[in-house]
Amino acid sequence: MKEKISSTLIIRRSIQVIAFILIPGLFASSLNAVQSLIMMLVNMQLNVNKLVGDLLLLAVTIIPTLIFGRYFCGYFCSFGLMQDVFSLIGKYTIRFKKRIPESIDRLLKYLKYGVLAGLVVLWVLRIDYGKGPWEVFANYLSLSSWKDLSSFVTWGGFVLILTMFCSLFYERIFCRYLCPMGAIYALLSPIHFFKKYKPTKECRSCSLCSLKCPMQINLSEDVISSGECIECQRCINVCPRDNISIKPDKHIVTAASTAAIASLYYAGTILPAKLPTSTTVTSQKASTNYKDGTYTGSGQGFRGVTSVKVVVSNKKISAITVTSYQDDEQYFSRAKTSIINAVLSTQSTDVDTVSGATYSSQGLIEAIKNALNETSTSDQTTPDDQTQSNQDNQTEDSETSNASLDFSNLKDGTYTGSGQGFRGMISSKVIVKNGKVTSITITSYQDDEQFFNRAKSTIINNIISKQSLNVDAVSGATFSSNGIKESVAKALGISYTNTNSSTKRHHHEGYYHHH
Repeated sequence: MKEKISSTLIIRRSIQVIAFILIPGLFASSLNAVQSLIMMLVNMQLNVNKLVGDLLLLAVTIIPTLIFGRYFCGYFCSFGLMQDVFSLIGKYTIRFKKRIPESIDRLLKYLKYGVLAGLVVLWVLRIDYGKGPWEVFANYLSLSSWKDLSSFVTWGGFVLILTMFCSLFYERIFCRYLCPMGAIYALLSPIHFFKKYKPTKECRSCSLCSLKCPMQINLSEDVISSGECIECQRCINVCPRDNISIKPDKHIVTAASTAAIASLYYAGTILPAKLPTSTTVTSQKASTNYKDGTYTGSGQGFRGVTSVKVVVSNKKISAITVTSYQDDEQYFSRAKTSIINAVLSTQSTDVDTVSGATYSSQGLIEAIKNALNETSTSDQTTPDDQTQSNQDNQTEDSETSNASLDFSNLKDGTYTGSGQGFRGMISSKVIVKNGKVTSITITSYQDDEQFFNRAKSTIINNIISKQSLNVDAVSGATFSSNGIKESVAKALGISYTNTNSSTKRHHHEGYYHHH
């Protein structure tokens, strides 16, 4: 029996399309919030405003799941809509449609818990795993991003393409077996209040509800409470006897869950951007001494480069203007006001990212910092854990000046190396093609994430663009910068003196490091 074109189906498809247009990255943002909370616990660093922002962002999907079930997955998740679209294409173009054997399906559904656990391990160990399939998907939601297809050749791109292909044959294949947020929702959903009821004594044993379920749930119980249910209500739609129901009415529950997700989304994304930026990570005094003038800088955002213009008056940062960016407006605007106000008020780039707009925040902070790197005078001090004295920097310059750090006569291939960072070793993989370094990937690191991320993209981009290790360390992340450069040098067999092992590490007051 075919699914009826009911009001429920029309409402669901409409909400899916609207959510795809307005909040396509909510799934990835929720996962980022989970990562942020876990890293706060691991690092034993309590940042109240960031904590509130992450909790509000997670509340957008968690609270409705606890009350109504997994309506986010069935109605709002753009990654789920992508699978639905390919399933519809497969429905009308490919005759081969087969259910996965129930015993195998039941085992495969445990995979998503393994994926979630694996991600947590990677986060805790600070292993750079690149972009996941959800991030690659979000990256190509903009037409301008299709100019560069390199993300498709990553592991995340491969999983995304595989998901699209498998969705032609099997519905919601990623949601069933691989979704890390789905693992969380599946654990929480069974306790929701508005369950489906199916009096089995009224059934005629046609099993259409089970056969048509996109999550392949066995709907043989009087009360449907499976954590795998994404509340698509297809079982209600296909039942020839109208024997499945939700109390209260399904339209009331749908409307209530939609209103809850929409209102919580507003509170979880707009409110954090309006909160004053926390300075819990430092009790810093920004001893800045910038040269007056107008300076420019760029940083890597989620979709591309973010550029800024920074004005310095009376040796203080007086204005910051974003001159160009490529990130999605809804995420970038969330980060812009909060980050700029925080930098101006603290006269420092050591500010928190905005929950739900982490990549845009990082790109904007990096752009401002790169602009300020051009302005800072020799007596500027930076209150960061990885700061070295000017004497230390001069020592490094004198030690490395006699060695040629420019790349030459490189043999094509893939090489690995390690270097000493702030808290431990940094390992990298370097690819050489046509005698040039074309790619540098960090495979593991132990430095604090906030400092390491500050150095990573800038150092790697500068090394590749200059084809040389003779690049400046990133201010405030000197140890991480040196560690990355040493790892690349070891990979390529180039002599490089890393001063990290002989330089004293400074810990500023009010910042606790977990060892």
